[in-house]
Amino acid sequence: MMKIETVNNKDIVISIDHHKYIKKTKISLLLWLILPSIAIILNVRPFFLLIIAELFILITFTISYYYFKKYNIILEKLIVKENSLVIQNINDDKKIIFNEEIKIDEIKEIFFKDELGVYFSCGGGLGDKRKFLKIKTSYKIFSFGILIENEDYKKIRAVIKEKLKI
Repeated sequence: MMKIETVNNKDIVISIDHHKYIKKTKISLLLWLILPSIAIILNVRPFFLLIIAELFILITFTISYYYFKKYNIILEKLIVKENSLVIQNINDDKKIIFNEEIKIDEIKEIFFKDELGVYFSCGGGLGDKRKFLKIKTSYKIFSFGILIENEDYKKIRAVIKEKLKI
């Protein structure tokens, strides 16, 4: 869900919320914990091997969930200031994972790009297209909005062009 709001009558904050996609991924992680556990309990007879297999699955799941929770992006923000853009990615713990400020004179191009990717979406899955807003500078290309549609891209681009007069 995308929101565009004005802060302090100067800055425009464009935020994209990914909570519904993250919930689906958490459910799939839990299924990957439960299904192998059931299969191991039904098929492994020696009690000692059962305990070792279950501990292995539990430790693997715990490590995976820790990294998922630490590095997943719940909220993406694009802050349009008077002379710059700030891209922020915020995780589940409300910590900023990525924070980059781009000056107006560094921006060469703003464009929309589809990339083939794998992610969990409302009606999708394997082989769907990820849709990004790309900001090209002289030294790097930045991405914003993992799952934005073309209409949202047009709104964001119009806000950026209006505010920064590109």
